Amino acid sequence: MKKITLACLTALVLNSACTKEEKVLNIGFGSCNEPDQTQHLLPLLNTALDSLDYFIWLGDNIYLKNGQWNSYDSTMARYTSVFATPVFEDLLSKSHHLAIWDDHDAGPNDCDLSNFSGFPTTMRAFKDFWKPDYPQPNTKSYYGRKVLAEGQVDLFLLDNRSFRTHKDSANATVFGAEQLNWFQYALNHSTAQVHIICMGGQLLNTAKVFENMSNYPDERDLLLQWLSSSPGRPVVLTGDRHSGEINEIVISGTSILEVCASPITANAHPHHDEKNSTRIHENATDTQHFGVLQLKLTEGKWSTLRVGLYNSNGTAIFSHRETL
Repeated sequence: MKKITLACLTALVLNSACTKEEKVLNIGFGSCNEPDQTQHLLPLLNTALDSLDYFIWLGDNIYLKNGQWNSYDSTMARYTSVFATPVFEDLLSKSHHLAIWDDHDAGPNDCDLSNFSGFPTTMRAFKDFWKPDYPQPNTKSYYGRKVLAEGQVDLFLLDNRSFRTHKDSANATVFGAEQLNWFQYALNHSTAQVHIICMGGQLLNTAKVFENMSNYPDERDLLLQWLSSSPGRPVVLTGDRHSGEINEIVISGTSILEVCASPITANAHPHHDEKNSTRIHENATDTQHFGVLQLKLTEGKWSTLRVGLYNSNGTAIFSHRETL
């Protein structure tokens, strides 16, 4: 954890003014990175990375084009064309970067096991580029748990592509039985005060559209049951939607918070008219943005959680604060 002043975040963390040093954990996150479209958010993200302990790429990080997913070399060439540029080399040199993938890193749009067989090839490229630095229970995937802040925060990075079946198939699944069994065990045996779960598609959004988990209601209900009964405070970070929002649901007295941050550089597609009963504010975002999650440590325990989505002006589009 970095010891920084809140002011050092240059108003990125909920415009907090603070004159004394506090011990905090700052995690940035975002998804949908297609720099061929726009890069106006990147200067601010570059500045923010100076004060972030981690940055999590939440999928659709490279947007494979026109069959690039068919070979390892062409997939790696896309990683190079996106990230081997001065602006991204500078970004990646700062903070500690972690990543999950989604369809545009793995194959064609909305790919699953019913329409694409090349996941092992693109997974190899994903691992070779991002070099996951945490234990991975399945060598065919990257999913796993990374321990942060000396065990006080557990970060769960989930794979929503390698085991995904079509939503209309029998026993439809996003994560597959093996990954789900691992996740349930890891959650139940975690002693961390905060659980951060990273997945590509939205979990809480109740609209049955696109690739939301609402299209897989049985698996969604299972995940919500596990999160609501786990010992840590659950915070879910998602992407995919080209539109950002903060969602919350309370189950048996336990709050589950979801922050969807999308897009970083791809075009934005606001979904203001979606029937999402879990959104805590009126509308979704309609511009490029990234998120910052901040945990403040007081007397050895996390005392405050703050999260915000920030546009290229450094303005908090949406924010949330709670006492832990």
